[in-house]
Amino acid sequence: MKLLYSTTHYNPTSVIILHILFGILSSQSSFFSTIWAWAIFVLGSYDIIITKNKNDEVAVYSAYLVTLEIILRMTNASVFWEFGKYGVIFFIMLGFIINRDKKHKISPLIFFYFLFLIPSLIFTLHNQSFESWRSTISFNFSGPMILFVSSIYFRDRLINGTQIVNIFRMFMLPLVSLIIIIIIRAPSFEDIEFTSEANFQFSGGYGPNQVSSILGLGIFIITLSKITNLKLFFNLIEYTLLGFSSILGYLTFARGGMLTAIISIMTITLIAMGKKGRKTLRAGKIFYIIAMLIIFWNIGVNFSEGMMEDRYRSLFEVSETGYLSGSGRILIMLIDLEIFYDNLLFGVGPGQATQIRKDYGYGKFVTAHSEFTRLLSEHGVLGLLSVLCIIIMTLKDFRKRNREEKCIQLGLALLALLTMSHSAMRLAMPGFIFGLAFIRTTKLN
Repeated sequence: MKLLYSTTHYNPTSVIILHILFGILSSQSSFFSTIWAWAIFVLGSYDIIITKNKNDEVAVYSAYLVTLEIILRMTNASVFWEFGKYGVIFFIMLGFIINRDKKHKISPLIFFYFLFLIPSLIFTLHNQSFESWRSTISFNFSGPMILFVSSIYFRDRLINGTQIVNIFRMFMLPLVSLIIIIIIRAPSFEDIEFTSEANFQFSGGYGPNQVSSILGLGIFIITLSKITNLKLFFNLIEYTLLGFSSILGYLTFARGGMLTAIISIMTITLIAMGKKGRKTLRAGKIFYIIAMLIIFWNIGVNFSEGMMEDRYRSLFEVSETGYLSGSGRILIMLIDLEIFYDNLLFGVGPGQATQIRKDYGYGKFVTAHSEFTRLLSEHGVLGLLSVLCIIIMTLKDFRKRNREEKCIQLGLALLALLTMSHSAMRLAMPGFIFGLAFIRTTKLN
């Protein structure tokens, strides 16, 4: 694994080619993606221990696993469902053990964020068997757990420009493989059929919302690197990845992932355009990227014969029931608020709202799409306090940073929070990048 790490640093183009091959192999064989997953976990752990986390290998391999997670699920790799989340947690815990001599500046707010979630966990134990309770906790607490440990590990952790480049590159490498898988699995031109729903044909057959979230992450990472003048790969490679991520992300018809990336990009644009940032931040690069995103949008619209534009426009249409369109997400959120009002103190317990939403009018069992309303319905007032903790912590730490750090901090935190608002914490990505947002940087270039 150290070979992959060093080769990525000194010859990133060859590693891009390697991941194109990985994408081809994993699209055809779940056995290969299984070996890939365990190789990253085992060899990554070995590298972290041997190097004593000298170059923040914890962050590097965690970033890689965050993006790889979607491929493992998409290709039916023989690993447990939360492999990506618990793998990242394991890497970070290794970091705590290895760097035990270093003090981590724990924010009381992140401590209370997690503490407020505990009471509902305990009170629901008597309602189900221990095995069912354990399974529910594993699914619903892995997301908050990764956010918790990441925030402790990264908060005020000093990372230099080279380390940030390595972290960002590791986000992008599995994304190369993901793009290849989607292209290989896409139907032939005559078999393509666009509807008004999310499009599984351009998401590798897996959940379009989660796939678009990872593609949106790739778009944002490339943009952020351009603004902060960090060179990930050659310009041709970076803009090629931007192009494929954008077009395929649009064509998933899953609006959340793409809008999240665009909103986050526009936010860091406003920060970068400040007078104090003009000497160190290349804000003008954003306008090239925005122009490209518009071009890629038009390509997607033409390719889908206008259906893509109709899909995004429908987000603002009011249905006959008086609700905004949103694939039922608005209704789920409103039901969560009703459950919250009826169970104010501790909520109904982790995972329990999935069943209860049926009785509140949804008509069938359904999991939450918004982490914030899920916390309200399943944890009550304590869930509300938990949400406030991470929002206040984000705003409080923002004020202490220079302009470059503000681009990184608010951009990543906003990307995480917006992802949590439309895709809950199904992926390791939002929890990890929320914690990563709180790093401190030395001179980036």
